[in-house]
Formats: sequence, C-alpha cells, structure tokens
Amino acid sequence: MLLDQNRYRSAHADLRGGTHDIEPNALAALASFDSHSLADQSVVDLPNRTDSKYLLPVTLLPRFLAEVREEHTVLQADEHRIFTYENTYFDTSDWAMYHAHHNGKLNRYKYRFRRYLETETSYLEIKLKNNRNRTVKTRTRWHSDEPMQVMQDKVPVEPRLYVNYRRIGLWNRTTDERLTLDFDVSWRRPGHEKVVRLPHLFIAELKRDGKVYGSPFVRKAKDYGYRPKAMSKYCAGVCLTDDGTLKKNRFKPLLAELADAVLYSKTNHSTTGN
Repeated sequence: MLLDQNRYRSAHADLRGGTHDIEPNALAALASFDSHSLADQSVVDLPNRTDSKYLLPVTLLPRFLAEVREEHTVLQADEHRIFTYENTYFDTSDWAMYHAHHNGKLNRYKYRFRRYLETETSYLEIKLKNNRNRTVKTRTRWHSDEPMQVMQDKVPVEPRLYVNYRRIGLWNRTTDERLTLDFDVSWRRPGHEKVVRLPHLFIAELKRDGKVYGSPFVRKAKDYGYRPKAMSKYCAGVCLTDDGTLKKNRFKPLLAELADAVLYSKTNHSTTGN
C-alpha cells in the first residue's frame, strides 16, 4: 500500500469542524483529576488484551467523569487532557477485512494509520483479533511526510475510511485497566463528500489484560443501565457511509440504535484525491 501522511492529514482537517458543545463541561470535570503521562501509561500499554465497549449519551460524560475521578487518573500531554485521533483505515478493494468481521471470523486483521494531532506523532498499526477473542496490536512509529510504499504479505490494501474523534484516556492503577472515552466521532470515505457524525453519543472502551472483577467503570455503567455492546468504529463507519452495496445483517441491531443519533453532512472542501 502507498502510505501518504500529508493526504490523510488534509482529509482529517476537513472532518474536524470545531469543538463539541460538551467539551467545556468535560474539561471542567477533568480539572480535578490527577494526571499521568504517556511514559507512565506505557507500563500498561496492553498490546494483547480484551476489550469491552459501551455506548452512552454524550450528555452523561461530565457526570460520569466526576463519578470515576477517585479511581482513575487522566492522560495529560503538555496542557492537553483531550486529544484528537485521526485514523485512516485500510482494506482490500473488495472489503475483505470488513467482510471477515461481518462474518464473525477470528484471526482477522485491521490495518490503520493513526495520527495524534496534539502531539504530532503517527503510527502504522496492525490489529489482530485472534481465536481466543483477544486483540493483539503491533505498531510502527511513522516519521516520514513523503508518500511511501508499505509492503504487506497479503492482498494489497488501500485507504478506505477516515475515522476522526476526540478522546479522553483514563487509567485505573489498582486494576491496571485503561478506559478510553471517545466523543464527536466522524466518518468519511476517501474521495467522497458525505460525512457521518455521531454528536449525541460517546463510546467508552475498557481495555484490560483479562477479566477484572469489581471494575468501577463496569459498576457505574451498570448503575446507569448500560451493558457492553459489540461495536467496531471501522465497521460502523463502513456501514453508515455505504451506498447499499455491502452486506450488513450482523450489524443491523447496532445500526438501528445509531439511526437516530447520527447526522449527515458534506465536507466544506474539495475531496479530490482524498
């Protein structure tokens, strides 16, 4: 595949239109958190882990943060406690990776290029969902701004979806579980103007080495009446930006839940070549 960081940077700039209305209240709630650094967090990087995802109303985010403050610290880099994630996902021309997920195949892969806007760092990442239902992630730091050919062992892949969101990263030092809270999610396919946004929900993802008993996050989510959901940002975005040609049966319950929560718009800039 040809990896072109400048192309993806320009495309994601079109997706990030401004600050979400919930962000000032979320920042106010985060102000009382103790913080940890990227170096601190590296001791619990969890490249081999189990994941649990939850969908919650974004209006709950500040209250939820206040209720988990005692057990968690927040990731901070410079003055930032909320970060912009720019993900460019790759797939084959016939969507083989999407179909593998749709069909429930284990030992399946995802390829993505991730850029952290605030820290100006980028990685090429490969995620494997193995036959034990664990996520194994490998990543390579990417420094070059020049388009470069990346060789893969399998069928050639190409950029297929941009996924952009704001993230809060929390760490529970007692249980060594990481909790990410993603809001203001936006999706767009390369070469298309259609943008799908998720302004009314946030995605909480619990990442841990194994099953954690007594997780404060799981307890709080249960108190609010929320249970884990099978959700892939990549597959959800592929479905929501689809023109009706891809099979979606496996994801219909999730898509029905998202139907009233998404907004559709167009980019304000030309998408030629993006």
